[in-house]
Amino acid sequence: MVEATQYTQQVKSLNIAATMSCTSTCKATDEHPWDGNWTLTDGQTAFGSVAYSDVPSVGVADSSTVKYNLYITQPGTIPTLPNVNWSNPRAVRCDSALTGGGNTSTGCVLPSITPRLELPVSQYGAAAVTYGWAQWNLPNKWGLYSGSPMTRALDGDARRKFTCEEKSSVPFVAKPDDVVLKDSCDEFPFASTEQGGTDGGKCAEIVPLFEGDGQWRVYEADPSRPVTGTEPCARGHVNLDQNKLVGTAYSNLIQNMRLIEKDPFYLTVPDYFDAVE
Repeated sequence: MVEATQYTQQVKSLNIAATMSCTSTCKATDEHPWDGNWTLTDGQTAFGSVAYSDVPSVGVADSSTVKYNLYITQPGTIPTLPNVNWSNPRAVRCDSALTGGGNTSTGCVLPSITPRLELPVSQYGAAAVTYGWAQWNLPNKWGLYSGSPMTRALDGDARRKFTCEEKSSVPFVAKPDDVVLKDSCDEFPFASTEQGGTDGGKCAEIVPLFEGDGQWRVYEADPSRPVTGTEPCARGHVNLDQNKLVGTAYSNLIQNMRLIEKDPFYLTVPDYFDAVE
């Protein structure tokens, strides 16, 4: 949008034209926000929209800069060169990736803006309690704005083996159903982050339980390995359905926010202090 805010002396109106473009493999499919010149008198505005297209090959991320050109002339004259040129300071990144179903998903983001994954206890139960507890009770504050973001890793399956599966120096032993129904190992930081994949034997192992007074409480899972508060990771005993639900939420974040390898993201548990005693 361009607005004429004030004219002085003999100038009563101006013609405004604009073109947009983008760099790299990006193309402006509709580079003019409006057709031709828009004559603006004092207080009037010119507005419109443009369209861009960038479809990189699968597995390729393309970074482009959006550029703006503005032509300002008196009525009756013909613009030859733009009077004003500028670029969007935020680069746009587009990528194409294969989905789990074998389809191609293409999209664009502003990678300078770090996304946030929000996982309330009210929806994700013991899984969210595990993450919130680890954020506020262990030293690294993964995913907190007061700490540092986590970053996506592509080798999550391999990393998970070290924290929750056969490569952990201390095996994960599920609790019986009368303690944690359908117990599963939920690691934090996530295995599919560069912060994940630590030996599970080094993790603080906890059991979040929802109790009769409507509050969650966190217990040590193994008295022979007491929690010290200095551990580099956490293993939570979490209902399998809740564990999978978080996996879906993280997958959605990856797709919707176009997270590629090493991209950062924050994680918040907004109701942690209300839900956990």
